[in-house]
This record gives sequence, structure tokens and C-alpha cells, in this order.
Amino acid sequence: MTQETIKVEGMSCGHCVMRVKKAIEGVQGVQKVDVSLENKQAVVEFDEGKTDVEKIKAAIKESGYEPV
Repeated sequence: MTQETIKVEGMSCGHCVMRVKKAIEGVQGVQKVDVSLENKQAVVEFDEGKTDVEKIKAAIKESGYEPV
């Protein structure tokens, strides 16, 4: 299991947090997600055998936010 912290630009409310969390949870191999509006980041635990950081960042981008 790998844990990665990804900065996320563009979140401004609880609805934004839920959209980002739902997008990341939709990536196969993701085990746990914690999205923080205050820290503007997502802490993601995932199985490296099933996904990678680039796929997670792509899901964030598709949900309308900018992974940094």
C-alpha cells in the first residue's frame, strides 16, 4: 500500500471536497481518501499494482480541480 499527498487547487467549499473525494474513490485500487479544504490537499492510500499517482491526478482534473 502506498500513501501519497496531492495538493489540489480550486476547492472553495465542502461540495468541492466531496467532488474531489468521490472522483478519487472512483479510481480502481484506491483504498482510502482524506480530502482537506483547509490544507487544499488529498491524502490517498492506494494499491500500486492497480493504479498510480497519474491516474489519481487525472481523476481530480476530470472533476474540475487542479492537482499540483
